[in-house]
Amino acid sequence: MMASFLDVFTGLFKPRPVKATGDRLYVACVAQARLPRFYLDYGVADEIGARFELLTLHVVMVVTRLKSEKTEQADDTAQALFDSFLLALDTTLREQGTGDLTVPKKMKKIGQVVYTRLARWDDLWRDGADLAVQADYLARTVFAGDEEDDVSEACRRKAAALATYTKEARAALKLDNLLAGRIGWPEPVALNEAA
Repeated sequence: MMASFLDVFTGLFKPRPVKATGDRLYVACVAQARLPRFYLDYGVADEIGARFELLTLHVVMVVTRLKSEKTEQADDTAQALFDSFLLALDTTLREQGTGDLTVPKKMKKIGQVVYTRLARWDDLWRDGADLAVQADYLARTVFAGDEEDDVSEACRRKAAALATYTKEARAALKLDNLLAGRIGWPEPVALNEAA
């Protein structure tokens, strides 16, 4: 009796493989979203809001791919990735000096933005929205910083290039790799200044 209680109790503190997988997927999303090409060629602003949007885009691509499988392992892995993402955002707020009483309020706002992006991208991809519609959403989130902002023609061209990258990236997300904590992201195509 005591041995089984101890087994259950100690099992609570062992790292779960799916959590480790989620952590690895999160690290891969961060590494991809930090590629200089997005900021130098694609014109994503190197500031916190745009970096957050680009990271969120990469996390959402993986989460929606996993959720599309409708299996317990894929759902658990998607949730583990999402949990790693939110924990990292919470940690970042604390490291930036946000007070303990303020963090939950800010996380609630951030969570609402993340869930809005997740729902919108899921709708666009599930419904097979064309690249122009996806580019418009990228222009209003990653590039403009606010869904209601007007965006310039140059911004729209760069958003169109990012939409093409997003299509290629989503096609490269292989389930077996994701469940093993690996992502084979494509290299973003270099854009010349005229693009």
